[in-house]
Amino acid sequence: MSTSNWMGATPAIDSLNISELTLPGTHNAGSDWRASYPFFGPPRHWLACQHDSFHAQLRHGARALDIRLVHDAKGKGLEKFVMHHNGHRNSRTLGDLVIDINNFLENNPEEFIVLDFHSLEGDDFDYEYFSNLMLQHLGHRLIPRNNQSLSLGDLKRLSPTQRVFAAAISHRQLDSSLFHNYINHQWSGNGITSPGELKQFIERVLQNPPGSWRPWSLSATSYTALGGPVDIHGAVNDWFDLDKSDWALKCNIINVDFMEESDLMEFCRVANVIKAEQRSR
Repeated sequence: MSTSNWMGATPAIDSLNISELTLPGTHNAGSDWRASYPFFGPPRHWLACQHDSFHAQLRHGARALDIRLVHDAKGKGLEKFVMHHNGHRNSRTLGDLVIDINNFLENNPEEFIVLDFHSLEGDDFDYEYFSNLMLQHLGHRLIPRNNQSLSLGDLKRLSPTQRVFAAAISHRQLDSSLFHNYINHQWSGNGITSPGELKQFIERVLQNPPGSWRPWSLSATSYTALGGPVDIHGAVNDWFDLDKSDWALKCNIINVDFMEESDLMEFCRVANVIKAEQRSR
């Protein structure tokens, strides 16, 4: 099965809604190895959490993108909103995101994408302009807030193009009919987290996971002071393999670094089939 259209190729999951699904997500999706970074600043290996562009992440099966933006007063249009990792900017912009989303969905119209605007930084962040740009460039793809509880099947029947679930912090200048509630991230709270510490944290969260009435994200990421984001695909494969645990069944968005290195997409796909079967009973 192609990783580009795994949702459309698995029609059994159409009975589930966005918050009931298990979705592979990319942590700090806008900070990748192929972006360019300022010469004076932390080295790339401390900042890059993904290997490639948004489009590549989506092609490899990611369906939730963790987006962090800062306002650039000198930028124009979509280039006014720039990707960052802990305040450190790179060459990716809202323009790159819009282009990649539109191109991907043009070729894969049965896929659904969660745009998790986790961080909109800066006292001068222009929420109204950001909202207007989103409406102008992605408005035809945005799932209205009133439809957030509808199943994928219902959403497909209502519209051939509305496939993007955009969530952000509540703000009076953001269009509340299109932007969904802020997505809560369950993370360890510690910037430096070893795989062992991460496993213990996930175990605690999944003993009593958040409910399925609204989307939430589990941060399954590891970071070291010397090496930056760590590729822990072996651990991810071990933890979320449905033959070894029920963790994937308890999650909504599983937010990881270097997602395509792991088998997370397939674990999520199978978990969704199981969830749909349980619902049908």
